[in-house]
Order: sequence, then C-alpha cells, then structure tokens
Amino acid sequence: MSRIIFLRNVAVISLGLAVLSLGACSGERKTDGKAAQSGPVTQVSGKADIGGAYELVDHRGKAVTDKDFVGRAQLIFFGFAYCPDICPTALQKMAAALELAGREVAPAYQPIFITVDPKRDTPKMLAQFVTANGFPPGLVGLTGTQAQIDQVKKVFKVYGAKVDAPSSAAGYTFDHTSLIYMMDKNGEFIDVFSHRATPEDIANRLVRYEKTGR
Repeated sequence: MSRIIFLRNVAVISLGLAVLSLGACSGERKTDGKAAQSGPVTQVSGKADIGGAYELVDHRGKAVTDKDFVGRAQLIFFGFAYCPDICPTALQKMAAALELAGREVAPAYQPIFITVDPKRDTPKMLAQFVTANGFPPGLVGLTGTQAQIDQVKKVFKVYGAKVDAPSSAAGYTFDHTSLIYMMDKNGEFIDVFSHRATPEDIANRLVRYEKTGR
C-alpha cells in the first residue's frame, strides 16, 4: 500500500504539514514507520509560504523558470514517470477535474508535472509520459539537474526520497508527497488537494476561484 503526505490548509497564521503516512509508489514494500519532516509552512502577509523561484527543463528540452508560467493559473503535481499507481491516478484525477470544470474554466489552468527522479526522467522520457492516455491535455513535464529538483522541492515543501527496491528493474523507487498544488496566475499558492479530493471537489474549487478570485 502506497504512503502519502497530506497538507491541510488551516485558518490560522501558519499552515502545517500533517504526515498521514509515506510510501514507495511501487507499492512493493510495507511501511517502516519512518516519517518525513518538511517543517512548518508559514504565511507571509496572509499568503502561504509555498512556491517560489526555480529553474528547470521542460519535456521539449527547453530551459524554463517559474516566470514562464506567469499569466496562467497552475495545477502542479510532483512524482516520477515510473510510478505505477499514485502518479497516474493523480494526473487522471487532475484531467477529470479540468474536464468537469468546463471549457470556460479549464483553459485558465496550466497542468504541470515535476519529477522527483531526474536521473531517469529525462526530457525525452517525460515527452512520452505527459501524453499518456487520460492525462490532462497540454500537460507540461519538468525535470532538471538534481540540484534544480532539490530547489523546486524546497520551495514547494515537497518530500521525495529514493527507496531501494531490488525487485524493480531499476533497483529503486521513490517515496514522495502526493498532492496537487493550485497556484494563481502569479505563481502564488491558492490551495492544495490530497488523495482524498475527488475530481468534483477539485473542479468546484477551480470554478469558484475563477468566479470569485478566492
């Protein structure tokens, strides 16, 4: 059974990371009781301290930064292309939510997949991955050097760690945060969706933001 990290938005000065459980996406091993510590998520001027500057490479091999996505709201998920369950499910959920949100709302959001496994997830690999059946149309895959990936994980308060998996062809898998981040057109944090959120839940939130701006 895969383990996940769940972030809950609370109506206080700060946002806390509540660890429910962690696990390898492969689902090949049982939990070992270890927990990731991402630290507190503070708010500055009423905004959660999630998101920030980063430099990566997209699935076409083009260097990009967070500024390249300014002007369009974003739905961001961190994972890896070899993940057999959590990542595909989350991206299919994202696609279903955008479809439910409707033609007047969905185009306002740029879906983004950021790998936690840059060694295997090259631009070429991600170019194949982002076009998988059931994934959001226009999904952008982002990778980079290990240092670049570490930086983007840091600014989004994301956990991602390699886990030995002898039965895997590559010999390893990844434990990682399983959340869909909702960012506004300026790259500022709006909301986050855990594995418990349904496509309907996400779609309703997207529509509400487009209508009310909050």
